[in-house]
Amino acid sequence: MSKREQREQRRSGQFVANDEAGFLCKLLRYRRHSDSDKQAATATVATTTRTTTATTTNVATSAAVKLRRRVQRQQRPQSTAFEMSNKNKELMNDIITNCKLKNGFGPGVQPAAATSPTKRPLSPDHPNPALPITETPSPAMNRMGWALRTLLVVDNSSCLKDRKVSGKLIRKCAPGTELVDWLVNLAPIVHTRAQAAGMWQALLEEGVLTHVNKEQPFKDKCFLYRFRLDEEGGAPAAGIPQAEDLNAANEHIREALSALFQRGPDATLRMILRKPSHERTPEELELVFEELVHIAALSHLSTSIKRELSSIIVFEAHAQAGTILFNQGDEGRSWYILLKGSVDVVIHGKGTVATLKTGDDFGKLALINDAPRAATIVLKENNCHLLRVDKEHFNRILRDVEANTLRLQEHGKDVLVLERVAKQRGQHSAFKYTVMSGTPAKMLEHLLETRLGQTVSGMDPFLDDFLLTHIVFMPVVQLVDELAN
Repeated sequence: MSKREQREQRRSGQFVANDEAGFLCKLLRYRRHSDSDKQAATATVATTTRTTTATTTNVATSAAVKLRRRVQRQQRPQSTAFEMSNKNKELMNDIITNCKLKNGFGPGVQPAAATSPTKRPLSPDHPNPALPITETPSPAMNRMGWALRTLLVVDNSSCLKDRKVSGKLIRKCAPGTELVDWLVNLAPIVHTRAQAAGMWQALLEEGVLTHVNKEQPFKDKCFLYRFRLDEEGGAPAAGIPQAEDLNAANEHIREALSALFQRGPDATLRMILRKPSHERTPEELELVFEELVHIAALSHLSTSIKRELSSIIVFEAHAQAGTILFNQGDEGRSWYILLKGSVDVVIHGKGTVATLKTGDDFGKLALINDAPRAATIVLKENNCHLLRVDKEHFNRILRDVEANTLRLQEHGKDVLVLERVAKQRGQHSAFKYTVMSGTPAKMLEHLLETRLGQTVSGMDPFLDDFLLTHIVFMPVVQLVDELAN
């Protein structure tokens, strides 16, 4: 074999060896990669299995916890916070509803068709000026209401209209301000809005006119009112009036409007007397005081006491004869003054011993002596009207009177009674006391001692009263003799 062939043979063997070595290296790398892949796959499968197992365990645990909590919630009562939240929601709903109802709006405007007319609760403790003082309107007021409604319905430009409020239809209602405007334009005798409002109040206190929710007396404001005929149950009269009805209404208005005008002030006074003390304005208190001055049962009381009474005295009406105002043996709670009607005084074992009439008062002794009622008071007539002073106010006024009263006695009898002058804002009196009662000689003596040479102001009317009335209890001849002495 030549050298050349030997070199070629060695070179080819090296190539074969190199090829086999490369193949072996590749095979080893493949096996290493395959083993690592298998290990990675195995690890991945194991990890996945552990994760799945953990997830399943967590899901099962979470479900068990939720189930346990649900059972615990069902077994234990609702929390206080949850209850308070519900109460707050209910309270807010009530407040919002009441605010809407004050003016006749909201779901509270419900027709009362399914029930008969409800009777007014005659509670002496909580008089409601929005409710009528009679069970049924008198024929005269009923006729007047019919005539006014007829003219309002016929007038195309009138305020009596169907109004849809909060999704509910209120038939033929009108705001108080527009009713006052219409009445002022209708009647030449009505000069002020207050007079017109009093006339509408006279209709309201007998039930001819009502606030749509029966929560307001008549006010010259935007509260909604409607006639009794237009409420549910008054449908037969709700049509368009005929010509003969219109003529009859015009004729009746001309004749009866003056009567309604005269009833307005009394209706306004009764409305004020049924309002709570804190709602009475200074003008209303002055109006009540002017009326109390003319009540005979209060004539012995001083001006300051009457002013005190004007803020706390209450009007009370009872519709049915036979109603028992209080029974013998009951606790004395009030002092009464009879404004209209009559009552029987009944004592156990004796029957009716007396009958009290308009102007009389009763019930005071039980308050003064703090003793039970000595008799039973039974109403003798329908529609009795009374004024009432409750015990707590009565006792306070008596204490104030005694504290502010100065009595001069001779031989055990009062000869001069003085009362301390109450200080009022913006007014001043030069005298600390004013004369309430006394003998003529002592009254004249006090007058000369305290007023002689002094400047008399309007806050001390004693001098004017003495000069105007002395002739009744001290003739001129006696007055001259007393002055000479």
